[in-house]
Amino acid sequence: MWPASEDLAALAERSDGLFIFAATVVSFILNDTGSPQDKLQQVLNSHLGLDPLYAQVLSNANRDDAFTKVLSAIIYLKRQLSITDLAKLLDLTSEVVVTRLMEIQSIIRIPPDNQESVQLNHASFRDFLLDKTRSKEYYQPLGEARMMVWSLA
Repeated sequence: MWPASEDLAALAERSDGLFIFAATVVSFILNDTGSPQDKLQQVLNSHLGLDPLYAQVLSNANRDDAFTKVLSAIIYLKRQLSITDLAKLLDLTSEVVVTRLMEIQSIIRIPPDNQESVQLNHASFRDFLLDKTRSKEYYQPLGEARMMVWSLA
């Protein structure tokens, strides 16, 4: 039976009582890209806590210019925008915005309607991206994100 009871016990230990960790892991494992079995092993082989999980999700994303724009807008803007508004602000199509968001759907909430706002699942994701010591190559400098958003407004 998959997953094995040992794997479930290891996941429970890694979650350290954080529901957001468990919810993010399940979403990451079950999203449409890659083998669920391989993804489970990646999580089990990573360190404890949310930071390695965030890094794992981001490592599987296609981090092109459109992805960087969408991610920067989501973490910088105080008020979360709808997919339609993000597309207008970033001069992208709604389809491109949704496609990039789908790559990190385990750590953000993608609305069922393009008029509803995109939400982070947990504020710690923003904190992770804005702290270079935690996020390393995934670091999103606030100044650069701010300049990018202002230049498009």
